[in-house]
Amino acid sequence: MAKILQKYIKFSTKELEQYAANPDSCVLCVKTDLHLSMGPYGMSNFKHALHELLIRTKVGIYDANLNGIVLGIKNIKVLGQTAGLRADDPTLHLVINADFYVLRPKAGAVLHGVVRHISKHQISAIIYRVFNTTIRFTNKKQSRDGIVMDQEIKFRIKDFNIGNVMPYIEGELLLDESEAQSKSIKFEDDAEEAEAEPETPVANGSDNGAHVELDALVELIKVEPNLTPEPSPKKKKSEKRKKALEEEVNKVVPQVKKSKKIKVEPV
Repeated sequence: MAKILQKYIKFSTKELEQYAANPDSCVLCVKTDLHLSMGPYGMSNFKHALHELLIRTKVGIYDANLNGIVLGIKNIKVLGQTAGLRADDPTLHLVINADFYVLRPKAGAVLHGVVRHISKHQISAIIYRVFNTTIRFTNKKQSRDGIVMDQEIKFRIKDFNIGNVMPYIEGELLLDESEAQSKSIKFEDDAEEAEAEPETPVANGSDNGAHVELDALVELIKVEPNLTPEPSPKKKKSEKRKKALEEEVNKVVPQVKKSKKIKVEPV
């Protein structure tokens, strides 16, 4: 792991100063004292051994005392002329003072990253050449369109956890300012067109004619329509059928009345 970090985390002093000067980069320059325990193997070349020890144990790793991930260490000074020793421990205990460039993410900060992976629901971007960030797509499809590999994107930090061995940073994709301006311009054009549509034409080149037409339309609207329903043709047909049935019944009833009763005499 140390060799991999040494391969990618190689920031120059100028780069670290630029990061620290930008308040939105989440990189701070912290000048403080730090305790180190160093083995006796580096006495032949103390300066080189101390530098390698700091890179191997501090750079690219979360430090609780600094409350962040160390990106670089500059201006290293050893405090004191002697080192502390213990009877049962061969290591040398040193106290150094240095400028530690620390990455401290914060929610809402806007960072830039390079796309390294694109999937259906999210993309992965690299910040500061080492740390991976996960950016999930929203329901809007336009956020996914136009994203290609090795593209520099801008995102806002939503959640993070840098205390683990593998730091976790989740972000929200942000649109470019040019796209936002183009959308706002289109919206303004549409609004102007919508405002221009309801204008009424002037009759005979004067405003009085327009007012007269509007008054006439209002009077027509106020007139109450005749809401009395007309008799439907079905009802007329049903009444005719009822009359025909009544006439047939009247014809049959008197015939029944005229029928004579047969008297039966007892034998």
